[in-house]
Amino acid sequence: MPYNIDVSGDDPAAPQTLASSLARALVAHGALERPVVFACIGTDRSTGDALGPLVGQWLVRSGYGEAHVLGTLEHPLHALNLRDRIGPLASSLDPPVVVAVDAALGPRESIGMISLRTGGLRPGHGVGKSLPYVGDLAITATVNIASGAYDAHVLQSTRLFLVQALAKTIGVACCEAMSLTDRCLIAAPPRTLLAA
Repeated sequence: MPYNIDVSGDDPAAPQTLASSLARALVAHGALERPVVFACIGTDRSTGDALGPLVGQWLVRSGYGEAHVLGTLEHPLHALNLRDRIGPLASSLDPPVVVAVDAALGPRESIGMISLRTGGLRPGHGVGKSLPYVGDLAITATVNIASGAYDAHVLQSTRLFLVQALAKTIGVACCEAMSLTDRCLIAAPPRTLLAA
């Protein structure tokens, strides 16, 4: 069942709406049995592209360690290291549920919208980069208008205020979703042990 939603970042209910949908999606993707990793994609060298690292920074400050967060302002997850850092997750014995977080460009009326989608995302696709598909789930925020050949310039000239506000909303929602998921785990009935 898809858990696709779009919320306006300036809606006071946005963090809770996003959190509840993300929590349901995490449970549906096996987060009660598997670890969860947030792949926060982007770089602090471009204002618009700093959304992912800012979300990663928020999660780290909220107590999530490097086992759960890839991509922060200090150690960004970007085009040059994405394959090396994401690759081991898929090949691990206990592959995690990966939530990819990235900035997006779109039509003017979509600026400030946050989207949750099942199926992950292809980072850098909008600016012509060929990078591996990332995530079981994807959270994107539209930070500026798509303008074709000038997309990289548009990302660099995006207002930091907007990016920080969207990153905070996403960070709060991710923390709340993890809390809701933990409550589901506590409330789940004990598993029956099969006799050998």
